Amino acid sequence: MSPFLRLQLLLLLGNVAFIGAWAVAVTRPAGWMWIGAALLAFFVAVRVGGMWLRARKFPDEGRSRRAAIFSTAVAALAVAMWLYTAFRGPA
Repeated sequence: MSPFLRLQLLLLLGNVAFIGAWAVAVTRPAGWMWIGAALLAFFVAVRVGGMWLRARKFPDEGRSRRAAIFSTAVAALAVAMWLYTAFRGPA
């Protein structure tokens, strides 16, 4: 399996963790804050860390770096939306 494909699968796993964190924030099972925070931390570590790792390993005229910056901004927005949902409660 190529390293690029492995990285893409890891990034997909980070996205699935974010969807799981969102589901936990909306349904609020027992211990939801810890579970949601752990899934959210995994999402940020994998998504942002993976994109910056890719940018460092495969520098292609700055496109990877711009993608990593954009991914970091989107991850920050996603965390803010999750926190808003977690503290305001589901509608």
